[in-house]
Amino acid sequence: MHFERRILITGGAGFVGSHLVGACLAQGHEVHVIVRTPERAEHLRRSAGVIIQHEFDLRSEPDLRRCVREVAPEVVYHLAASPRRPLDAAFTDARSYFGEDIQIVISLLSAAAQSSLPPSAVICTGSLAEYGLAPRPYREDAREAPVTLYGAGMVAATHLMAALQPRLPFPVATARLALVYGPGQSADYFVPALVDRCLAGARFLVRRPDDRRDLIHVDDVVAALTQMANRPLPGAAVVNIATGIAPTMREVARQVVEATGADPGLVTFGRNSPEDGAPDLRGSPDRAARLLGWRARISLTDGIRRLVAWHREHVDRPGDRPTIPRWTETRGMGATR
Repeated sequence: MHFERRILITGGAGFVGSHLVGACLAQGHEVHVIVRTPERAEHLRRSAGVIIQHEFDLRSEPDLRRCVREVAPEVVYHLAASPRRPLDAAFTDARSYFGEDIQIVISLLSAAAQSSLPPSAVICTGSLAEYGLAPRPYREDAREAPVTLYGAGMVAATHLMAALQPRLPFPVATARLALVYGPGQSADYFVPALVDRCLAGARFLVRRPDDRRDLIHVDDVVAALTQMANRPLPGAAVVNIATGIAPTMREVARQVVEATGADPGLVTFGRNSPEDGAPDLRGSPDRAARLLGWRARISLTDGIRRLVAWHREHVDRPGDRPTIPRWTETRGMGATR
């Protein structure tokens, strides 16, 4: 069987990664996915038997080196990212972010560089959270001012790759993603949680309604990532994958209420409790348009309508709960609890 390219994806069992897997398969590529355990591959059920899964922990450098050597991928997508860690006085969260995530990046680049057939490109996903308090709209040449360890860790990885670029036989690139939403995303995130609650006729509290977030549909993100593999990019390129539009969470909630036909009284709004992250996350898409010929095509209104239709068909409705969930929007690739 003829394949267009051999693709290796870390984090392919995640929300964005599983959509990328589907797109790569549709384009006729041979797709290899690294998963830590079979239990983490729920998003890949439809691709079972079509993709090639490699089960090991990315923190194992010998396993990672062996996988890259045996697969000899033409393109590597590094989407794997750690979940938010609890804060503690000993800075264990900081040690974990930098001791694990950064080490994985180094191990991956080392394995790819020393392969007998190095890839043509390594593409990593980052986040608009890397910019933090930098001027809006965020532009790739701005000095980052992250306000969370999540963002700081990704900034560190981005700059590390830039410093290593002269020693690598392939270009590395970072796609700084806006807050991604779409079918299959966990209800731990703001948009799917709100859709679920509205369809269930359950109450929902938007804790920071005046925060602004650049929300982007997963299909637009996948289109951008595949373009990054197809276009010649300068080494250590950083590209925002964003819409440039940042509605308030109040506006997003009202759109979800309208799309679901829910009682508007189910959704209540907080008083903007103390800041947890930057209050305004929006990225300029100009560089992506220039380098990739890409701009987001799915409007928020259309994206929410698609998501509501998907939830009506695929998601079992939870019953009304006695407590009101509280949600904020601070993580890089979505809005979290």
